[in-house]
Amino acid sequence: MLSILRLVYAPVMLWAVVIAKDDTIALAAFGLAVVTDLLDSWLNRKQLGRRRAGELLDVAANTAFVLAGTFALWQIDVIPWPIALLVPLRLAGLLAMIPALRSRGVRTLPVHLLGKVGAFFMLASFPLLHLSHDIPETLDLGLEPSLPIQLAQAFGWAFALWGILLLWWSLVLYAQELRRLMATTPPLEKGGAARA
Repeated sequence: MLSILRLVYAPVMLWAVVIAKDDTIALAAFGLAVVTDLLDSWLNRKQLGRRRAGELLDVAANTAFVLAGTFALWQIDVIPWPIALLVPLRLAGLLAMIPALRSRGVRTLPVHLLGKVGAFFMLASFPLLHLSHDIPETLDLGLEPSLPIQLAQAFGWAFALWGILLLWWSLVLYAQELRRLMATTPPLEKGGAARA
């Protein structure tokens, strides 16, 4: 349910940031994404056996929200396009692995912790970056942004850049795992069933 909530709130956040320009709804959606991801991770650790379907839904929800949040903040000139482009390029790299996995009868690779942490860092960066993005314009009297705003910007960018780095690092690890799989697993015969 928590993952589904993030999926539902991704388009709400996009609408609030890009179309309605409603900071209250946008910040609520960003904050909800962070809280539900933390609760999701905590509940997964509490469970004796993790369900694969729930784990994949969690990853799908995080991916959708990270893509939507990156796009929204790029649209309002918070994240520059070269950095914003790294997020969908990483997803394209993951999707490009699917045919090779299917050729070995595997649907997905195990979810890597680095990817989860990277996605959380991205989610945590969004409310901080959004909160501080237009403050210098409102203080256009020769005044510097206040210390809390400077801290929000600094931590927002730190979370965002570390998040992108960890997401790409996890992509490298997935590629290594795929290479091992291709070397050790024979191709699937026609009519064979894929396994998770």
